[in-house]
Amino acid sequence: MLWKFYETDPEVCSYLFGTMHMSTKEAYTFVEKARKYIQTVSIYAAEMDLNASQSSDIMQYFLLPEGEVFSSFFRPKQYKKHQKVIYRSFKVDIQNFESYSPFFINNFLAELSLTKSENEPLDHHLWSYATSLGKEMTGVESLADQLEILKGVPIDFQIKSFKDTVKNISSFRKRVLTINRLYSQGDVNNLYRITKKSMGKIRKLMIYDRNERMAQRVVEIHQLKPCFVAVGAAHLGGIKDY
Repeated sequence: MLWKFYETDPEVCSYLFGTMHMSTKEAYTFVEKARKYIQTVSIYAAEMDLNASQSSDIMQYFLLPEGEVFSSFFRPKQYKKHQKVIYRSFKVDIQNFESYSPFFINNFLAELSLTKSENEPLDHHLWSYATSLGKEMTGVESLADQLEILKGVPIDFQIKSFKDTVKNISSFRKRVLTINRLYSQGDVNNLYRITKKSMGKIRKLMIYDRNERMAQRVVEIHQLKPCFVAVGAAHLGGIKDY
């Protein structure tokens, strides 16, 4: 999950690390290696500046537009059926998330499918560690970039993804657990393949376009000072050129 890169002098190098927004034992497989090389650089660049995301209360951007509620996307009987399935499977009442987007609810259910062994997700842990070392902190993407991406995910795609989850909870859980396992094995190509497949028609928005922008930004950061760049591991596979 760790790559070294440089322009001409291998002694003036930076590092690219694949991370995960998970708090599992598997997510922390490579944490000591990451911490070791974070110590050697001047800049730490996460996928997004986490200080900016916290100060701006990013949760508000997962809310549905004013006047809309989650249950309104379904017929009453269909919603009740979904509510029952989710409660039976996760012990969560989706009625408590009426103001949130299907995208948020699906991600929340994915987190519930995993067994947490750590106090915080890996990406947050590494950010805190780099901050404690006094590193210069930045993000590969800006908060504005990520919010624009969230706005670009069509609501019909979000609803379909949620329906697919409810239709086959065991398959949904299996995919989440597989991603968790593949990360611990350092299998970025299969992580990329599974993620790309799940993105369907929004893979250009969520993967291809972002990869191109992030690759350019990583080079810019490296040209300033040696850096340690930590982005989602699923962005590091595939064969597309940027």
